[in-house]
Amino acid sequence: MTYEEQWTRLSARGFGDMFAGTWIEGDDLDQIARVLGSEPATAVRCGLDEAMREYEPYAFKELVWLGEHAPGWTHAITIAGPRLRTDLLAADGRRFVQVVWHAHGLGVHDLYYSDGITAGQHSPVDIADPGWPLHEYAEGLAPNHPGLIDMFSGRPARPVGSLGLWLDNWLILAGRISGRFIDEQYLDATRLLCRIPI
Repeated sequence: MTYEEQWTRLSARGFGDMFAGTWIEGDDLDQIARVLGSEPATAVRCGLDEAMREYEPYAFKELVWLGEHAPGWTHAITIAGPRLRTDLLAADGRRFVQVVWHAHGLGVHDLYYSDGITAGQHSPVDIADPGWPLHEYAEGLAPNHPGLIDMFSGRPARPVGSLGLWLDNWLILAGRISGRFIDEQYLDATRLLCRIPI
């Protein structure tokens, strides 16, 4: 699967300006919500279309659409506010990866990650570096390829050229780690819309 398939689905659902997806180890949604500082009893069960009525990147509130992703993994998509803070997940000893796309900023951000022991950020230009903890999932992924044409034409950023390849790499890596790529069935599910304290 390539980002064109995953990203086409995400952008069609309204994430073209900003997407922050966090793949989190664990199946207990209430427990993960509490680790993030949310109270599960106040969460609203809804589909993505309903959640997207609250879509407001970098708002002064934080809402995440949280639900099961694959066995042993939960996925949280930021609906409003900044990207989900990952320091609480790292302190809880959970593995996670976070992919951020921001069309009015850097385009593709570094990958935020934890292997359960080491937490950090990793640049997309260093994806092939054998020294980082998630290298085993990056097999075959490269920071560039022959004939790649970058088309940086000002703002907003578009996922083409290097930005497209880097976004592709991060989404593929997240799918490999969690055991599932983003598909229509995932996006059509009912999940929890959780308010996270900023």
